[in-house]
Amino acid sequence: MVSRQVNSETGITQIVVRANKSMSWRANVILAASLGGISALFGGVIASFGFWMVLPFAGLEFLLVYICLGKAYRRLGYTEVISMVGDKLLVESGYDNPVVTSEMPSHWTRVSFADPPSAFEVGRLSLQCSGKSLEIGRALNKEEKRLLYKEMLRCLQFDEPKLRLIS
Repeated sequence: MVSRQVNSETGITQIVVRANKSMSWRANVILAASLGGISALFGGVIASFGFWMVLPFAGLEFLLVYICLGKAYRRLGYTEVISMVGDKLLVESGYDNPVVTSEMPSHWTRVSFADPPSAFEVGRLSLQCSGKSLEIGRALNKEEKRLLYKEMLRCLQFDEPKLRLIS
């Protein structure tokens, strides 16, 4: 998910890049609890036939689903904030707070998007400056990366034909 925000008072442009979270944490907990309830129900029925060793595995199954949903939800919380502050391009990324911060001069920064022909590959979108490359939009699909590419071109005020799309 890509969103652009412009502060009219300060003139700072921010592009916020987040992964698509299709379900809230509450919905994930409800899903895990429903699967756990169904598993406990089947485990109870099977235990009533004398196979009581099934019950601990039903509980472990619920615990494993809950842990996996938690890890996936946490990983989808990765956020990148790309800010245009004067003549600087500031990229901050992290989960809850910015963990990695990179600063580049906007006049010397170029955007490149390697768009593979395969429908199964999402490509690589990066900012390049002074021989350094910084990948952005890692959590996005191909269409969202194209949108971010166009937003970055607009932010850096370049015409699209001047920058080549690497294929």
